[in-house]
Amino acid sequence: MIDDRGRISTDAIAAAGRLPYWRDVVCATFVELDCESAAATGFFGAIENRAMLDLQFSDIRSSAQRVVRTPAKIARSDRDYFLLSLQTAGTGIVAQDGRSAVLQPGDFALYDTTRPYDLTFAEDFGQIVLRLPRETVTRRLAEARHLTALRVPGDRGTGRLASAFLQQLHVELGLLETTSMGRVHASTIDLLTTALAEQAGTNKLAQHDPKALLRHRVEAYIERELGNPDLTCETVALAQGVSPRYLRKLFQEVDTTVSAVIWHCRLDYAHRRLSDPRCAGLSVTAIGYDSGFKDPTHFSRAFRARFGASPSGLRAESARDR
Repeated sequence: MIDDRGRISTDAIAAAGRLPYWRDVVCATFVELDCESAAATGFFGAIENRAMLDLQFSDIRSSAQRVVRTPAKIARSDRDYFLLSLQTAGTGIVAQDGRSAVLQPGDFALYDTTRPYDLTFAEDFGQIVLRLPRETVTRRLAEARHLTALRVPGDRGTGRLASAFLQQLHVELGLLETTSMGRVHASTIDLLTTALAEQAGTNKLAQHDPKALLRHRVEAYIERELGNPDLTCETVALAQGVSPRYLRKLFQEVDTTVSAVIWHCRLDYAHRRLSDPRCAGLSVTAIGYDSGFKDPTHFSRAFRARFGASPSGLRAESARDR
């Protein structure tokens, strides 16, 4: 049942119906799953969902259970996300792609809803689960498939910073100003993907994978050439000495496109420039042109769609925060 805070729980459900009800709630919130629990008669579960642009935060408190995403469920589903589980109470195990991450409070791990996974909770537990659109992850982590079910420890380094930030953000989410959400969204993704890549040693992986190395080289080239408004898959392929067809296939393997990488890099660059006080003397239009946008209207529309605020609105908000 849903209370006045928007919290969904099994509190008002008859004991025998609690686990089936919880299974339906979890499937509706994330993706289609199988859910089992040895505590079927005394089972309880509660979930509170909040959103920030295209990210969904779910605060879960529940009894011991096992959750499985099977090939059969995947075949009947059209939902395509990455999920990131941050343990807040008890112990959780995330298993995918032959790896298992044992999570203690503060730790987190990433998993992909388009491939089978298994979540095990041997006792009552709590988690914050972040639902991330695939493109949001793959445009920052080209080798995301290597990062699933890897434990990012929440007690040291970048993992500790990301864990604390995510938990505090969840608490404050309802108090954020609309004009701030784009910047906070970008900071959230930056911090989480940095922690994941750091833990996995992405640079080491790339050294042993020629395709990954080429993707990283292409991304670095795009970053250098953002000011070129004619940057396309064809011009990038020519500069890298490969065919456009091969380059498209290379990025399709990590669920993105060269065009998507170009546009997201342009928007990220513009975001950084608009937030930088050293660029205060540059007009919004000039920053758009420097980022490779030919049309100010197109720039403004794309920027608002990505960050939830206009370029001028974000700049004004950045100035007020300084």
